[in-house]
Amino acid sequence: MEFRQPPLLTDEEIAEVLKVADELAKWSADVYAYAQDEAVTKGKKWAGFKLVEGRSNRKYTDEEEVAQAAQKAGYTDIYKKTLIGITEMERLLGKKKFAEILGKLVYKPQGKVTLVPESDKRQEIAAATAEADFKEE
Repeated sequence: MEFRQPPLLTDEEIAEVLKVADELAKWSADVYAYAQDEAVTKGKKWAGFKLVEGRSNRKYTDEEEVAQAAQKAGYTDIYKKTLIGITEMERLLGKKKFAEILGKLVYKPQGKVTLVPESDKRQEIAAATAEADFKEE
């Protein structure tokens, strides 16, 4: 298939790629991890590649000291307060009380449509297309 663009593949070729895509992705990730480990731990050089420092996020050295310094400078609105997550709330209240008190206030959005092998245990859904949505009957 020589990495042709998807619209240029036949249906049979697409099905063939889909059958091995997960294994290829895992194998590719394993190869990358191995190559990176060899480069980092053993100084191995790979043609066309180099080691660089990845992105990082700034962090406070001492949060308590930061809070004190900000407050001393007159800043008071420096903390966030957020509601605990659903799993933690359910653990706190217990399943029965959670359902009783918050059941009507929790919803589960529809999952993203995903293409999987027929052997997957999930129920098949009907694919909706824009053409089908606008088709007059």
